[in-house]
Amino acid sequence: MSRLKTIGRVFVYFFYAVFIFLIALTIFSIVQGAVGASFPFLVVKSGSMEPVIHVGDIIIAVPVQPSEIKADPKDGDVIVFFKPPYYGDLSQLIVHRAIGVVEDGFITKGDANAMVDPWSPVPPSYVIGKWTGMKLPYWTGLGYLSLFMKGELYPPYGRITLVLLIIVNVVLLFLELKKTQKRPRQSPAGN
Repeated sequence: MSRLKTIGRVFVYFFYAVFIFLIALTIFSIVQGAVGASFPFLVVKSGSMEPVIHVGDIIIAVPVQPSEIKADPKDGDVIVFFKPPYYGDLSQLIVHRAIGVVEDGFITKGDANAMVDPWSPVPPSYVIGKWTGMKLPYWTGLGYLSLFMKGELYPPYGRITLVLLIIVNVVLLFLELKKTQKRPRQSPAGN
């Protein structure tokens, strides 16, 4: 029976850890949306930059001045920008390589795409950063989990799952409180 209790406790602690992580992820997403910031972490939503960046990778980006961006078809910087004309819309962030510079901005292209982006050139004011080269790989599952919980992957199941997890955890907390209140208090030894 002791082994069963240990397994049960491990399961409960794991469940709480997942719950706390999901709450933190939700708060992070809400704050990102409210402040209009997406740095330094960005979850990649499409495979247009494969094999360099995969769907579900969490990339680390830093702000960059347009004059510091290297544009080259093979070795150009991977930049993060608002898809023209959706300036300011965080759901329209694109992560593509700068392959050329013209008077009006940057010519961009996803490494996996055959053609340059149809919205090119990207105005310098639309560029909000560049990829540092560091990423949390897709195989960790954290990027997919983030996309799922934000409703960007298999909508609306992510948000439904989050609500269900919150409800289950509130019920579990209530049951745990009820259980601790029912236990008789032990008096100190010798009284």
